[in-house]
Amino acid sequence: MPRQVSVAFAFGLALLVANSAGAERLGKGRSLVYVSIGSHTGQFITVIPPLKTFSGLVLRDASGEIGGEIAYERFVGDQTTLGISGSYHAGTMKSETPSFTANSNTHSATVRVGGDCFAFIDDHVAVYAGPGVFYRRGRWKSTALGTPIDGPDATEIGLNGRIGVYAHMMGDLGLCVQIGQNFSHTSGEAPEGRISWWSSAPEGSLGLAFDF
Repeated sequence: MPRQVSVAFAFGLALLVANSAGAERLGKGRSLVYVSIGSHTGQFITVIPPLKTFSGLVLRDASGEIGGEIAYERFVGDQTTLGISGSYHAGTMKSETPSFTANSNTHSATVRVGGDCFAFIDDHVAVYAGPGVFYRRGRWKSTALGTPIDGPDATEIGLNGRIGVYAHMMGDLGLCVQIGQNFSHTSGEAPEGRISWWSSAPEGSLGLAFDF
């Protein structure tokens, strides 16, 4: 996944610079709304239900997901912003063995609050970077041998650092591409037991930006 995110970032950067157009530079009092698609590595809790001779297990799992995000940022200075975002991601995985086939699905919702510092290359293109805190709730489900297994909610709380590029296109429309890294603590509880762990995982996105 890190390689895929890096390729997407490089492609998006080239696209942004190639398509930038004239516009008034963003600054204090202006706002940006981002609508983007991207991927991340979510943290989930999987379970093996108890059997007659087996007490059951609660396991951790990191799984890639794809989804969408909407974010709002307000320039509180000529180069600094504060903002909030919400996103929803989902993923699927199929495992096949000679004896059975298992289909797994994940989904997660994330809220992030943070800020960025913009470094303008010119009036139309800027590199930005900043920290944030996020809260994520995710869930894993699987079907094996015709039996559905529903894992418990995984609650993930952590810090996010990111770097991106913004470029104005036309009118109030621009493009943005960014990559980031999450450092988080995940926990959850199932009938089979409780589990918690620390993790670090990448993310990336590419989308449209509307300024006003």
